[in-house]
Amino acid sequence: MSHAAPDKSATVRAVVQHVGSDAPGCAVGVVQDGAVVFAEGFGLACLEHGAPITTATRFYLASVSKQVTALAVVLAAETGQLSLGDPIRKYLAELPACMDGVTLRHLLTHTGGVRDYFHLGFLAGFGGEHPYSEDEVLRILARQSALNFPPGTDFTYSNSGYVLLAIVIARATGKRLDAFARETIFAPLGMHASSFQHDHTVVVPNKAFGYELREGGWRTANCQLDVVGDGGMYASLDDMLAWTRNLLSPRIGVEAIDLLRSPVKLANGISTRYGMGLGVGAHRGLATLEHGGGMAGYRTHLLAYPSERLGVVVLCNDAAAIPAVVARQVAETFLADRMTPAPPTPPAPPPEAIVARAGCYRAPEGDVIALTECDGELFVQGLPRPLRALSANSFAIAGDPDLLRLEFEPDGPGLTVAMGGVPDRSFSRCETQSAIDAAAYVGGFESGDIAADPCRVTASDGTAAVSFANGSPLQLSPIGSDCLWIPEVGVTLSFERESDGGVGRFRLDSARVRGIVFTRTGQALLSA
Repeated sequence: MSHAAPDKSATVRAVVQHVGSDAPGCAVGVVQDGAVVFAEGFGLACLEHGAPITTATRFYLASVSKQVTALAVVLAAETGQLSLGDPIRKYLAELPACMDGVTLRHLLTHTGGVRDYFHLGFLAGFGGEHPYSEDEVLRILARQSALNFPPGTDFTYSNSGYVLLAIVIARATGKRLDAFARETIFAPLGMHASSFQHDHTVVVPNKAFGYELREGGWRTANCQLDVVGDGGMYASLDDMLAWTRNLLSPRIGVEAIDLLRSPVKLANGISTRYGMGLGVGAHRGLATLEHGGGMAGYRTHLLAYPSERLGVVVLCNDAAAIPAVVARQVAETFLADRMTPAPPTPPAPPPEAIVARAGCYRAPEGDVIALTECDGELFVQGLPRPLRALSANSFAIAGDPDLLRLEFEPDGPGLTVAMGGVPDRSFSRCETQSAIDAAAYVGGFESGDIAADPCRVTASDGTAAVSFANGSPLQLSPIGSDCLWIPEVGVTLSFERESDGGVGRFRLDSARVRGIVFTRTGQALLSA
């Protein structure tokens, strides 16, 4: 089924013309002034059976689910079943004492400092397809001896917080998140094709299977998680357009929706540019609400312009899709005349300027962003599209400064990363290390926060590698004095010397996990 405004439909279709009729694709929809003005599927929902994507096809939403979870929690608060100021340990006493100051509001706004269970699970040896359960997430978090930061003082995106919120819903209301959302959100909005999947083996009717290109062909890539809240929701494009209409002009949860749309401030007064399950930003002069999601072979995005009463939903079952870019291009089809002009494309910087920008940059909190040069273009490691120069010191992904922008210090070693819907981050260029004393780091290290066999550092030919929980060795790259980075997973290890000069422990940091201490076990290891 397709709904389209005749004067815009051809332009919107051109945005997704890269989707093949015999490949995974996307469902794209637009709501304007309360009406669906475009809704259409492109590509296949199931390659095995050649089933096409339609507006009724159900996609795994990944983190786009968070805004629905947030509304459920706030609606439960409005009926007195819980309070946003309640400490999380009021409902989950099995969590550690370090979480005493964390409230439900902190979890909703990613300001609680709770470490991300995906990153903790990786350190414990769990693979990307590990079927986490609620009990397992609780056990992982119960082992933590510290938070990433004191509650309310910083912002770090945490999937853990939203899994905990889903468990709180069940304990406070007596209904699991799927049942509670069905009663309070899905049924009132007519979202009859929506559900939270507490068991990943349950059949989902009209499901779009996730896919990724690997080894020269398509491979299935479906979500194996048995936790919800941070993700876990399946919905059709038709349903998500109904959700978006309510987001822009609420019929249910009027005050709750306003709360979701309001960015929270940290203790120092700085805005996080994130509400509850929604990033608050701008696109070419227009205020936006948005959130993306990515898991296995699914990539999703919701983008709304409250002042223009317009929203765009893009749901994809191709792991290589970038729905945020598609959503912006679709929105520009409808709103270009109300937006500020697109930034002009300046002449490409000279090759030596691109090469000079490449390298590793580290934030004070410990995580690293890596920039690489390839064929005269600058890339952020992990992102498939090159950065486009907006000026000598400013670069943006896909040429869109509102999506992701890097601002380099004109005469200094640092840069600022600005991304819509989250706080700006400052990074400093890492020191160049020509050689390291790799043998000094060799040994076994363990942490009380991680339930696994000790991680092991090995050395060979002046280089070092680390393996967690008997996993495959990961190459370590020097980025500072006694500071090694794992490019493959974006983790830094900061080693500490004892009085005799030997290495006794290291601190592990990543984008969503900070300050985990690993101490040498005393077990000698031979160099590889």
